[in-house]
Amino acid sequence: MAAVYTYDELLAALRGAGLCAGEDVFIHSNLGFFGRLEGARSPQELCSLFIKAVLTVVGPKGTLIAPSFTYSFCHGTVFDPDATPSQCGMLPEGLRARPAALRSGDPNFSVVAEGENAAFYTKSWSHEAFGAGSFWEKFLSKNGRIACFNFDCGSTFVHYAEHQNKVSYRYNKAFNGVYVSGGQRVRDYAVHYVYDTDRPQDGPCFTRLDKLVRRQPFFGAAPLGRGEIVSFPAAAYLELITETLKARPRFLTREEDDE
Repeated sequence: MAAVYTYDELLAALRGAGLCAGEDVFIHSNLGFFGRLEGARSPQELCSLFIKAVLTVVGPKGTLIAPSFTYSFCHGTVFDPDATPSQCGMLPEGLRARPAALRSGDPNFSVVAEGENAAFYTKSWSHEAFGAGSFWEKFLSKNGRIACFNFDCGSTFVHYAEHQNKVSYRYNKAFNGVYVSGGQRVRDYAVHYVYDTDRPQDGPCFTRLDKLVRRQPFFGAAPLGRGEIVSFPAAAYLELITETLKARPRFLTREEDDE
């Protein structure tokens, strides 16, 4: 039987996991795994109540951000920021549909945001998704917090950390494509930080990172329903990854053996 939880329990779990007023929070989410939220009669209502809860906790000076990635240029499809659905689950789609939400123009790694700094994160996009001027750089500049709903402590932010540390197993690759801007089709390019798929050992593995983050004083967690909310500040996360890469340069790949 699916676990049942209340809206008040959701608010308590968000705060218990470390979310605070005035913060900008980037959320990876799998809402369905929590179970059934009382009062949510549809997926749309479930998303609406989660968005309401997060915005209540971070308050008017905080910002909710979610990944609305489409990988459009990677897949050779046209990206329309007003219409192309996210491939990141129901919460980003629920947020994208809200009148107050804004979406960035990155044709591979767009984000959708609502709150105090939404325009700051979405008004422009860098051709390098994980380089200078990227969302991740902006997010770090605002002392953002990463939260994972029913996911481990891996995050897309890891690729920004890898880029900053110039890891040997990833490299910049440009993808050409078309996006829609102001009703016009624009041909452009976008750079992804990729690994060689002919070398599966270079692919991501966040199991060891998850164990490491959970041992840190900056880590926060709270149960909710049959799931869990975890969170951690992006700056401390970056520092931890950077220091670990110095001693274990492949600990984020499938190649390194488990500890």
